[in-house]
Amino acid sequence: MDNSNDHPAGATAESAPDHLLDGLRTELDRVDARLLDTVRDRLRICARIAHLKQRHAIPMLQPGRMQVVHARAESYAHRNDMSPEFLHSLYALLIAEACRVEDLIIDGPGAAPAELRETRT
Repeated sequence: MDNSNDHPAGATAESAPDHLLDGLRTELDRVDARLLDTVRDRLRICARIAHLKQRHAIPMLQPGRMQVVHARAESYAHRNDMSPEFLHSLYALLIAEACRVEDLIIDGPGAAPAELRETRT
């Protein structure tokens, strides 16, 4: 039995879903690029905070601030039908990296990577 008329010329049963999947993956790639840019921007701000803490002898660890960040993420999760545990884990990673960056900066100007060092003009 010939099913060649079931699909347009040259198309297969998988062509349409594959094309749709490619479009969604392209969309996801754009979101991922924005996410990475946002993480980079967040770390740059954390570096600026570390420089301020260093100059004014402010302790690196601010537990109250971490609680605020986690509470805000949990609230966001509930409002947006997301997993609070996932956002808690995500923010735990972001906070851990921010602390690592702050440690590098507070430990001295040569310890931080060049892109995180404060520049004075």
